[in-house]
Amino acid sequence: MSQVLIHVRYPLVEGSRLALRTDQNWFGDLEPVEVSDDRQLVTFRFEATEPFHYFKPVLYQGAQLHWAQGNNFLALGDVGSEREIYPYFFGDHKCSVCNLKELGTGDHRYEFRVFYTPGYDENYLKHYPVIYMQDGQNLFFPNEAFGGTHWMIEETLGLLDQMNAVDELIVVGIYPQHRMRDYTHPGYEAYGKFLVEELKPYIDANYRTLQG
Repeated sequence: MSQVLIHVRYPLVEGSRLALRTDQNWFGDLEPVEVSDDRQLVTFRFEATEPFHYFKPVLYQGAQLHWAQGNNFLALGDVGSEREIYPYFFGDHKCSVCNLKELGTGDHRYEFRVFYTPGYDENYLKHYPVIYMQDGQNLFFPNEAFGGTHWMIEETLGLLDQMNAVDELIVVGIYPQHRMRDYTHPGYEAYGKFLVEELKPYIDANYRTLQG
C-alpha cells in the first residue's frame, strides 16, 4: 500500500472546517493531518488500497455539512501520489458567457465572451489556464452558431472534468469582425496584435489567470 496526499485549497472562515470522504468510507470523515496558519490549505493523508480512489471534501459550518459540488475527484494510488484541488460547496447558477463584452479601437473592435466554471467566485484562491478560441459565435449558443449547431464547449469541458482528464480553465471566445480579413494574410497581423496587446492583458487583469 502507498500513502496518498490530498491538498485542499479553500478559504475557510471562522467556525468552519474541512474533512475528506473517500470511496473507502463515504460515510466517515477523514481528518486533516495539517492545516496552514491562514487556514487556506488543508492536507489529508490516506492509505491507497486500489490503483485509484475517488474522494470529495466536505465542509462543516457549525453542525451543517456541505459536500463539494461537482464530480468526485480522482487520486492515483501510486507511491508518493499527491493531488491539489480547489473545491466549492455551494450552487452557482451564474451564466458567465451570457455577458457579451467588447474591446479594441476603430475598425478593430471585437466582441468576446468569457466562460469560467462554477465556483469561480466562491473559491477565489484558484487561478486558471486560459484557452483563446476563434469563431466565438459558434462556441456556446445554437442561436448564434452557423447552421444552428454550436460547438458545445461548456458541455465538452464538463465531460472532460467528469473524466478527470483536464484541469478547470477559462475559455475566451472571440467574434471576428471580418472573418477572411482577421484570419488570413495580411489582416491577421492586426488581429494577432489585438489578441496579444489588448485582449490578453485585459483578461489577465480582470480574471484570475495563470499568466505564464
